[in-house]
Amino acid sequence: MQPSEHTPHDSRLTESRLQSIIQEHLPSVVAEKEFRALYSLLDDTDETVCLAVRQKLKSYGGAIAPCLRTIERMETNEHVRQSLRMVAQSFRQDALFELVDMIKGTSADKNDIDLEAAMMLLSRFGYPETDSAMIGKALDAIALRVHALFMKAQQHNELGLLLSVNQAFFEEAQFAGAEDEAYHHPDNSYAHALFKSKRGIPISLCTLYLLVAERVGVGLYGVGMPAHFIVYNPELDIFIDTFNKGAFLSREDCKRFIQGAGFTYEPSMLDRVPNIAILLRMIRNLIFAYSKSNDDWEVAALQEISAAILETMNEEEG
Repeated sequence: MQPSEHTPHDSRLTESRLQSIIQEHLPSVVAEKEFRALYSLLDDTDETVCLAVRQKLKSYGGAIAPCLRTIERMETNEHVRQSLRMVAQSFRQDALFELVDMIKGTSADKNDIDLEAAMMLLSRFGYPETDSAMIGKALDAIALRVHALFMKAQQHNELGLLLSVNQAFFEEAQFAGAEDEAYHHPDNSYAHALFKSKRGIPISLCTLYLLVAERVGVGLYGVGMPAHFIVYNPELDIFIDTFNKGAFLSREDCKRFIQGAGFTYEPSMLDRVPNIAILLRMIRNLIFAYSKSNDDWEVAALQEISAAILETMNEEEG
């Protein structure tokens, strides 16, 4: 008979699996020996011990999340899995609390929130390991590529710059709409996942597109049509459909789309929407996505934070 690979805890991960997870996911700033010691205590029935272990794991920051998430997925000890979930949920709730604090701290004279900061905080709800600085640098790199393309373009005007944004964002960075079967997956709304898959839903793609455009000086804003989200360039009077690789749309095109989707067209449907409304719509999309997979904790957390944001907005208006 082959010797058992299992650790002294009969229902725990095998040593080989644990080692593989540590090698692939444990942040370099976390000592392996210390992490193993903490992991070995996770099935302790003393809640004081478990609380201390969870607090220590939390102190490593969101970078530890992929390691904990992978262990939870493979772990068979339900007590251990619950402890790991609690640490992950605390990271995720912190991100939502920071999001509300950011909105509350937005000065009245700005009239709107920082869209990039909001998107990064929301991404930390899905992926606590979201690296805002790294994503910012990736957006900067796309913007630099836009500048390079524009310098070589035949048209050195607003249209030439917009075409350069499209080429850098869709053709070179290869962002595109999510496939039908994966359309409602929560990953399509999180910046962390978007930069891995390069696939998203209309509003998330529009948000990234707006952030690139802002970096290169193209004046765009979001338009929340019924059942679809696009961006608008007021200088050229052009709407851009980021879900369809930056296709240019006229007002008449948008009107036909709205009517084709079963809605009565109103000119206000093509009005500018503020960043706070973009954020709330992204949260509503996530609530729908998580409800489809019966992820009740995520649904409740997002519903609560959506209500808190609306309450904050009402207080400011009052």
